[in-house]
Amino acid sequence: MWLIFILIVINPILEEVYWRNFMLKKQMGEWNRHSAIFITAFFYTLYHFLSILPMFQVPLNVAAVVPVFAAGIFWGYLREKTGSIVGSIVSHALADMGIICVYLFVIR
Repeated sequence: MWLIFILIVINPILEEVYWRNFMLKKQMGEWNRHSAIFITAFFYTLYHFLSILPMFQVPLNVAAVVPVFAAGIFWGYLREKTGSIVGSIVSHALADMGIICVYLFVIR
């Protein structure tokens, strides 16, 4: 139960604060808005790819990060459109909850 709590509550807060609040703001100083969102999403995806790599065989591990990249782009635009990370945190928490439900009720 603690792992589920961490994955649904703590993880989205920490990741969104780092990737969409800190890194995206840092990239915005160097690049235009679209490029900054793309670059941040790319490195967010790379970070997740390194953790997914040992879990799946090629090409499943590559395919598994495509939605991660799409989510990174979406959360970056959401962050920039609203000017707040609250929406991206809530959306990230819902996505993590969906992943946990798929694991608990379908895969397991």
